[in-house]
Amino acid sequence: MEITQSNAWQALQQQLWLPGAELKLTPIPATDVQLALLTLADPQMQLDSQAIQAWWQNLPYWAFAWAGGQALARYLRQQSLHGKTVLDFGCGSGLAGIAAAKAGARVYVLDSDPQALVAAEVNAQLNQVEVMPLSSLQQAPNIDMVLAADVLYDISSNVDLRRWLQRVPSWLLAESEQIVGRYSQLPELQRLQQEIVSTLPVLGDFDQQLEICIYRCQVND
Repeated sequence: MEITQSNAWQALQQQLWLPGAELKLTPIPATDVQLALLTLADPQMQLDSQAIQAWWQNLPYWAFAWAGGQALARYLRQQSLHGKTVLDFGCGSGLAGIAAAKAGARVYVLDSDPQALVAAEVNAQLNQVEVMPLSSLQQAPNIDMVLAADVLYDISSNVDLRRWLQRVPSWLLAESEQIVGRYSQLPELQRLQQEIVSTLPVLGDFDQQLEICIYRCQVND
């Protein structure tokens, strides 16, 4: 069966409430990953204040390839993760987890939005890899590495991050340096690389040209 005809794809499609919105299979630049991402008939569409508020309240985070996730996927493309068990924390579309799976890892995905777990599985299928969804941190097995991209904007996720920093020996974090600087309670981070990335899809000037850093945290050195 074509993936675009699958029940999961159709269920995700129904979550896109904006006029002219649909899912489109989109290659992610400088990776070998493709994702089902939001596309609009008119990317420059004008919304009134009420529609903008509704947009943010109902934003399908899983239908975007966020800048940090792209940067992390590019980094993972150069790594070997064979024999590693990895958790994609706040997985969204599953981009980082899919890149880790392509690098040889056994991958679990976790997100507070149940639709994101569906999207991650659909996108993994598109890329001929497997990711295993978790509904809570308590379900997670022994993890060798946690991937976290574009999660520090949400203060609630930071509580879970602090908890996991004490449990998992190795982290890869993809965020802007400006956002990381707000969190003094994070342990010392080693910056691995830095690049300019734009979130996809490009809607107006939304999240264009962000400076993203990849950080490593080794907790139990």
